[in-house]
Amino acid sequence: MNANNPASQDWPAAETVQQHRIVAGSPRTSSISVHQDGLSHAGLWRVSPGEFMTARRGQTEFITILEGTGRLVRDSGETTELYPGAFAVMEDGWTGRWVIDTDLVKTFVTVTTP
Repeated sequence: MNANNPASQDWPAAETVQQHRIVAGSPRTSSISVHQDGLSHAGLWRVSPGEFMTARRGQTEFITILEGTGRLVRDSGETTELYPGAFAVMEDGWTGRWVIDTDLVKTFVTVTTP
């Protein structure tokens, strides 16, 4: 895996986000897992432009943006700008939307909440 150039990865075929989650556009996602055990999961994730709802249930997610731009918009209205180098945490219970402006790639680590 070449984390310095995520676009060069051999990505699995992208899948459309579940229709009931989509707010706008036709976002598609793909991911590469680099570690997974019973408590944590780490890897790369990419998504095409669009907007869709998301929720963290039973786990906390830590992300760093490698490519692309967008926003995470919490249901409360709090907005986190996403751009290369941006870091965010979505704690257990976090609910909101991904708003993706340009193809985005992130690293992620999810940790199961005890």
